[in-house]
Amino acid sequence: MGNDQRGFPRSLVELVVKTRIKDQWVDCKVLDLSVEGVSLEVKRPLEMGELTTIEMEHSEWMKKNQVQAEVLRCDSNSDETEPRIFHVVARLIEPNDDYLMGALNLVYGDGPKKDRREPGFGKREDGR
Repeated sequence: MGNDQRGFPRSLVELVVKTRIKDQWVDCKVLDLSVEGVSLEVKRPLEMGELTTIEMEHSEWMKKNQVQAEVLRCDSNSDETEPRIFHVVARLIEPNDDYLMGALNLVYGDGPKKDRREPGFGKREDGR
């Protein structure tokens, strides 16, 4: 696995959302998110490069919202789950201000958070 190249930290969350696959809304679960991307568990596969809409219900940390996303990766380990669960990583396309404020609150505010980047990510060799 390569180096983490994310520009923003991700926050581990458990949000139930819907994503649009073809012409159908499918329930899925957010594993983590940032201001620029999201990681989901979905019961149906999505194609790399596919555009999808993710609809988030109102929660303590996020307002009800829809964001557009491009699928960067979709994989599954059929030995781990039955029925099969697909892990989707998607890049958000021009997320709106309400989403950005909620994501920033999760990552930097009082919401549940965990930065998965390696310690020292984005710092110079002298640690600054």
